[in-house]
Amino acid sequence: MTTAAAGALCLGLVACGDVQDASTQTSGPAASNAADSFPVTINHKFGTTTIDKAPSRVVVVGTSSDDLDAALALGVTPIAFFDKSGNSGAPEYLQGKIDTSKTKIVNAANGVNAEEVGALTPDLILATADYGLDQEYANLAKIAPTIGYATEWGAQSWQEHVQVAAKALGRQAQAQGVLDSTQAAIDKVKSEYPKAAGKTFTASVGNTPGKMFTLVSPQDFAVQLLQSAGLKLSPAVADATKNEAGSPTGTLTPEQYDKLAADLVVVAFTSTDNQKAFEDNQLVANIKSGNYLVTDMATISALRYPTVYGIPWVLDKLKPGFAKF
Repeated sequence: MTTAAAGALCLGLVACGDVQDASTQTSGPAASNAADSFPVTINHKFGTTTIDKAPSRVVVVGTSSDDLDAALALGVTPIAFFDKSGNSGAPEYLQGKIDTSKTKIVNAANGVNAEEVGALTPDLILATADYGLDQEYANLAKIAPTIGYATEWGAQSWQEHVQVAAKALGRQAQAQGVLDSTQAAIDKVKSEYPKAAGKTFTASVGNTPGKMFTLVSPQDFAVQLLQSAGLKLSPAVADATKNEAGSPTGTLTPEQYDKLAADLVVVAFTSTDNQKAFEDNQLVANIKSGNYLVTDMATISALRYPTVYGIPWVLDKLKPGFAKF
């Protein structure tokens, strides 16, 4: 991963359906309804984009897979996903949801090559989850109608990603079903683990020696997801050193690691050395003896950037922690 992409998927940029072939989208009742909804106009940070007809060759560019998930859940198969997270394959939570013989996965950690996008002859580019779009929008918009984020990168909820993608794809009639299905997965966890209600949590990443990055903001989408499942963010991390103005993450140094103590402590490490350094700290003894859930970077990334298919998957990964209440 590049530094920017790794940071975005670790715990903050400052710190570190059924698949339907796009070629068949123009047939059937759903496709007919989609065609009837055009033209559509979408306002975003980079201007106003008008889509004249139902797109059939959709390209997604993103640091997270919000737009990709939304398109797939809405019954549209993008022809390519330019993944700026640094991964060369589809996220694990999209297994069974995506056909990579129909959706090309491009490792775009070093930036998006506009010529490579243009060679695919897209008629729509979804880029509402693209960190760095301010540098790329002008070139992408020359290729095809391009939809950017509304105000700033990372400020749109998973629900808003679905709603914008649905409008751009002419699938607004299907959007509420996608939202309801994802919310049902959250509600199911909440009902399965009623003892989790009101329990505190912290969620952190150890990807740098001598410090931990941790979620500190109630406005963070990861925090909101876990709180919607019944938990609440531990107030002990509220005074963690903020990484930069407006950042949802904070930094804790070794003498502050006791602040991570909570009813559920979720941590991911990028190396065994980082994990050992953390766990050898005397202030972590009580944490390790409690509800301490060490997970992997894929899980913490899916938590950090909730998407319609990532949400059920990451909640399932966190169930061992919920089950201890």
